[in-house]
Amino acid sequence: MESLSKGICFRLGSEQYLHPLSTVKEVLSYQESAPVPGSGAGVEGMIEVRGNMVTVLYGSYLLDLDPEECKEEGHIIVLDLPSGYFGIRVEGVEKVMDLPDSQTTQTLEYKESEFVQGTMQRDDELYILVDFSDYCKTLS
Repeated sequence: MESLSKGICFRLGSEQYLHPLSTVKEVLSYQESAPVPGSGAGVEGMIEVRGNMVTVLYGSYLLDLDPEECKEEGHIIVLDLPSGYFGIRVEGVEKVMDLPDSQTTQTLEYKESEFVQGTMQRDDELYILVDFSDYCKTLS
């Protein structure tokens, strides 16, 4: 029997997303970040979490969603990457689920994004599989 990897399910706008759990350090309730002068679009700012500086990014910006549809971005998913700590601001974190193997992942036709790796149908719900790790490496 093959071992399944896990993903963290989060919500932004009307969509549900799954990000690999292997890079997730923790999930925080939203806290205001300090602005970073000269930072790129999509960067909200920096927060300190247990002595580590975390760059906070807007999930709505990364996924090209209308910020008006994502008003309640109330959680930050902190990613622990070789290039540092990055926080992705999302509306809500719902659960941890098994990620599908590549044979059961469907490609996504309706949305172009460098983060989207496919979709998964489970219990009559559509989940969009995303991974922000490579993008965050480019910011460090």
